[in-house]
Amino acid sequence: MSPILKQTVRRKNISFWKILAMIVISVVITNVAIDFFSRYGASSGSIAALVSLLLCTAICGRILYKNLSYYNYRIIEDELMVERVIGRSNHIFFHIKPKDIKYIKPYHEIEEYNKETKEYKFVVDGNKANWYVVEFLKDDNLCRVILEPNDAFLSALNRNLERVGNDRVISS
Repeated sequence: MSPILKQTVRRKNISFWKILAMIVISVVITNVAIDFFSRYGASSGSIAALVSLLLCTAICGRILYKNLSYYNYRIIEDELMVERVIGRSNHIFFHIKPKDIKYIKPYHEIEEYNKETKEYKFVVDGNKANWYVVEFLKDDNLCRVILEPNDAFLSALNRNLERVGNDRVISS
């Protein structure tokens, strides 16, 4: 059986008061929009209420989505897998084989952003000193995945690259 290594990267839990504040602000904004636009007729008040309700729902959903999601990095059978988990559902974004990896470097060592390179961030902390970039080929396109691995996960990834003969190992 092949070795399996998993790292979970989580944000701080969102507080009850932050969730309550989002709900109260949404209700207040919806009421203000209804009051303001109802002066111009009942139909414009109804349209404003629907638009403000949809907008507040989208904003609150985005905030909750960002705060409740976390990431799993896995190495299974020499393959790096990156997934986002929200509640009970998870979505695997990448299966990266070691032969497809161009390089792995700390974030501060990468070259300037190239418009043709797709970049995906799977980090929760704003401290860029802990970020690493995995640049790889996917369907003949160059992609970058920005991760926040711990030392154990980083060394395991380095060992897997060395085992398959990849000379583009992590530079520290």
